[in-house]
Amino acid sequence: MDEARKTGLWGEILAVRALRDKGWRIVNTNFRVGRTETDIIAEDGDRLVCVEVKTRNPDALLPPAEAVDVDKQRNLKRAGAAIGKIYKAEKPVRFDIIEVYYTDPTQYKINHIENAF
Repeated sequence: MDEARKTGLWGEILAVRALRDKGWRIVNTNFRVGRTETDIIAEDGDRLVCVEVKTRNPDALLPPAEAVDVDKQRNLKRAGAAIGKIYKAEKPVRFDIIEVYYTDPTQYKINHIENAF
């Protein structure tokens, strides 16, 4: 596994932990719908939330959330519609982004952007 994939998986693990600490229920991780993968599907109260996780070094040129461009958002929204049907969500699916900034495995910061798009 290449270094970028390891970093991404590490960020997803931290994001799952952070959501559980908030009392959210994790429904699924790395869920594929067509060619789109949703990093985390979780329940926040009565809301079903698709969470995109982006992990970067604090020295990165752009904030992690900016990597979720218009094309990625469009694909995630399509996947979210399918996920809503699969999980029989009564309300619309919400889309969040979790940015994980790291310097090493013990030094990191999480920024959770709710209703990101």
